[in-house]
Amino acid sequence: MLRLGLVLAVGLSFFVHSARALDLDWSGQFRSDLDWVLNYTMDPANVTNDTSRAGYYIPGGGDTSAFFQSLFLKLKPTITVNDNLSIKSEWWVGDPIFGFWGAASPYPSEQRYYYSTHSRGSTITAQRLWGELQTDMGTLQIGRAPLHWGLGLVWHSGEGFRDRYPSTGDMIRFSAKFGSFVFSPSVIRYSMGNNIGGACQTPGAVVFPAVCTTQTGGAGVTEASLAVKYENKDEDFELGLNILRRIGGAAQDANYGYLGIQGTSAGFLYNTFDIYGAKRLGPFTVAGEVPIVSGGTIGGVPYNTVAFAGEAGWKVNDVIEAKLKLGRAPGQANAPATGPTGFNGFFYHPNYKVGLVMFNYQFRNFAGPNSLNDAATGPNNLRSPFDNPLFNAWYVSAAGSYLMGRWKFNTNWALATATDPAAASGQFFNQWTRKFEAYSAGAAQQAFIGWEMDYGVNYKWDDAFNLGVDVGVFFPGAFYKFSNTAVENTTSPILATSFNATVNF
Repeated sequence: MLRLGLVLAVGLSFFVHSARALDLDWSGQFRSDLDWVLNYTMDPANVTNDTSRAGYYIPGGGDTSAFFQSLFLKLKPTITVNDNLSIKSEWWVGDPIFGFWGAASPYPSEQRYYYSTHSRGSTITAQRLWGELQTDMGTLQIGRAPLHWGLGLVWHSGEGFRDRYPSTGDMIRFSAKFGSFVFSPSVIRYSMGNNIGGACQTPGAVVFPAVCTTQTGGAGVTEASLAVKYENKDEDFELGLNILRRIGGAAQDANYGYLGIQGTSAGFLYNTFDIYGAKRLGPFTVAGEVPIVSGGTIGGVPYNTVAFAGEAGWKVNDVIEAKLKLGRAPGQANAPATGPTGFNGFFYHPNYKVGLVMFNYQFRNFAGPNSLNDAATGPNNLRSPFDNPLFNAWYVSAAGSYLMGRWKFNTNWALATATDPAAASGQFFNQWTRKFEAYSAGAAQQAFIGWEMDYGVNYKWDDAFNLGVDVGVFFPGAFYKFSNTAVENTTSPILATSFNATVNF
């Protein structure tokens, strides 16, 4: 025993002597919000279990209003190894989408006990983890790192307190700067299939029960990117082009969005040329992004489209600011009854918002399931109440804010009309279910999506802590009357209120 103790003491002294301290920097964000969405069905009469209604209706049998609270913490520790090398990461406590209060305590079988006062806690996961090496040629990044470009229509890193879908990929990326130009080639991996070999055991076999697939192309999603940006800080001007080539096999996971255009797993291969520019002119700023999709296929049909978004800001003085957003997220016109021959729609990244209600809450998904408190519900079955990105819309929004000490008052008005409403023939693309549906009955869909007015106030307690409340009223247009039956939906206003508390550190 004495000999063992001596060996341990010598060993520990050696490691303590040879080890050196590393710098560890912490940053992050804590947030909690309470949301109340009144009349998300637009009318109680629209709640139905009639599966023949493939239009815009709320499946249900449940309440017509939603009241929920969410809780989320992200930590960003950075280890500085030396002047050239650092290890960066982002840890999540909870989930930015499904981190609802009460969703973690207790289990369904336990909450029926009269003594149920216990909790199963929360999940802690490492969502991002990458190394950054500074060289004489540029910066090399290897690992699971954030992605962002331009206004965030394609890549959006999700740094805002309402951003719930941060773009992240497993990548190798090198950024080199030559004068005013920055070149960033990268290879990014988002997903892989169940097996990494070329053969697949028959599903249901004793040794390997149903763990892989034999569909062509596997289940991986890979992206090659070359981003080139010109930056002139003296002129407050930047202009860039991000060339993306996205490849996905035919055996996509049907629960995670890599689907074709018929609601089933499908492969894709297409190119995106994402142009971005921004300029500051004194108190004015203008910026724009234009993603162009060309030369590819999705779900076995050609995929070509063009979207654009523009923003303008005016800082009137130290207390008053105004901002204008406008753009076009193209939709999809009706296809023949025999099926689509091409796809032209474009979904903005869901973090890009124009209002509190419109293109934020997914009304259909409030019918759930949204949490895991049902023992029969797995993560693959969850439906996000926030999964409603901009699509099929011409839109414009005007916002203003007034700063008074620690108080900030803001308002936002938005309006949208569809680029491609459903016609009364063939197959229409339902942007809620994200698949083509056969037209059944009723009039053609009208284009006006609706308009919205939002009002909010924020109180900045100190440099880190912020409290806020936002109220939005969405007046649905005739677009939502389309039910694909002879009986149209009714469209009463939807009221939403969101209380939030945020700590940034």
